[in-house]
Amino acid sequence: MIVRQPRYSKEEFVKAGDRIYESQVETGDRGKIVAIDIET
Repeated sequence: MIVRQPRYSKEEFVKAGDRIYESQVETGDRGKIVAIDIET
């Protein structure tokens, strides 16, 4: 069985997600739930 290592640490993952959220989500939509793929 192959065990895969995570590409990003938890901290890197959170920082990337926050950065994308802040730059892409419009003001009126803040606080809503979104799915973010940090690699695309």
